Amino acid sequence: RTLKKATANEQNFTVFSKPIRGGDRAPHSSYQHFRCVVYHEVRLLSNMYGQSPGSFFNALAEAISRYIGTTRQAGNIVEYRDNDSGKVIGFAHEIGKARTFRGQWFYCDDSAATRYVWFHSVKDLVARSIADERIDTVDLGPSGSDAFTELKQKYGFVSVVDWPRFADYQSGGFIYSDDQNERESAGDEFARLIKILTERQTSEGNEKRPS
Repeated sequence: RTLKKATANEQNFTVFSKPIRGGDRAPHSSYQHFRCVVYHEVRLLSNMYGQSPGSFFNALAEAISRYIGTTRQAGNIVEYRDNDSGKVIGFAHEIGKARTFRGQWFYCDDSAATRYVWFHSVKDLVARSIADERIDTVDLGPSGSDAFTELKQKYGFVSVVDWPRFADYQSGGFIYSDDQNERESAGDEFARLIKILTERQTSEGNEKRPS
């Protein structure tokens, strides 16, 4: 019943997928996206510890840290906008690597929290992963509370401590669309410098080795 309600038409939102492109500003670098992170953290900490000035300022500090983190990483942003106002009500940050898609983070305001946006996000991520032959695991990451862990388990996501045993992040690189990072040169230059440094260290080690 819940998943039947988690549709864009019934909940009056539109979904946009926005790749994070190397060398460009992150697509979620805006006040509206930051606002979703703040709402998310305030709601989470208030539910756990009650409403108080201390909870609010702790949530604000956590939101700033998390927002900086999400705008500094690779992947794609799945953005949810209200059809009437055009306002961003939530977004998911997804990363693909090797044979795993990870729902890296999910943030939404109080409106989206009642409109099944998280359920839509998870259902859509699973559907895309099933359709992609490269992927065999969906990882929703750690939970902020026991209640959220139980919610994930209710919909088939088992909580595991030794997650590298189940989620393959090591057998391949990051998954990008064909033109996602074609303008990025800093990463290529960094990789080139690392290669030169490694070769130099290997060469120096061979020279010092006694014959």
